[in-house]
Amino acid sequence: MLQLTDGSVHVRSALDAEKAEHAFGGAGVAMSTLAQAMCRSLAEHWATMNAKPWVPPFETAELVREDAFTAQSVDAAAAFLLQEQSALHQLISAYALPAQQRASNIVRRVRQQVKGNPRTEYLVPRFNRPLNIVDNGQPLRVDFLGQNLACYFMQLTESQRGIEGSAERAFGKLYELQALRRFVDQRPKVIGLLPEERPGAFELVLVGDHRHPVRRQVLAQVEALADQKDVRMRPVTDVSAAAAHVARVERKSA
Repeated sequence: MLQLTDGSVHVRSALDAEKAEHAFGGAGVAMSTLAQAMCRSLAEHWATMNAKPWVPPFETAELVREDAFTAQSVDAAAAFLLQEQSALHQLISAYALPAQQRASNIVRRVRQQVKGNPRTEYLVPRFNRPLNIVDNGQPLRVDFLGQNLACYFMQLTESQRGIEGSAERAFGKLYELQALRRFVDQRPKVIGLLPEERPGAFELVLVGDHRHPVRRQVLAQVEALADQKDVRMRPVTDVSAAAAHVARVERKSA
């Protein structure tokens, strides 16, 4: 966490969420989630220039130390802090994921598929849409926010070891979708949504062949978490099917 002399606050994560999940399973997902929550809390505290001590969102969390130093840029300062202060960052940076087990970013892959089609490339700016839910806080980044559909994408695992982490990740995405639905219904102008950016369908799009036995287990767990009324679960076979689903739903508003 960096606070510059002008008062602006900058956050850099010591954790690569994907590597943390692969290395530590569900514990890695939880660790990354907790770290992000604490960073948001501290960033909001510093951004408001609150003179009172920071109260972390978790009882066992604490601010260990604060140092002042100079650097040529924010990126250089962040790199210095992560390299010098975070042993976990060094561990994760050195951790290699086997190519056959590492799934590339699913949102980027769906976006590329949409961008490659001249009839759907107009939807590209609607991917990774940031919404300022809390003043001076970290924005909520929605995987896709269209006129009819708001959704998050998730790659289904084929690893028995990854089932727990997939269920936890799905729970977090479903929670964000439910929160997004409430904000769209109650505070669309406050969070900067235009009239054409107030979708009625909220979905967690699960990408992967659901005939795979491990993936069937994940689907069953996610289906139990989703209420299927306010937030729907949408299984699709692959990235192409996910892009086609987005285009089909959005075509209704064209």
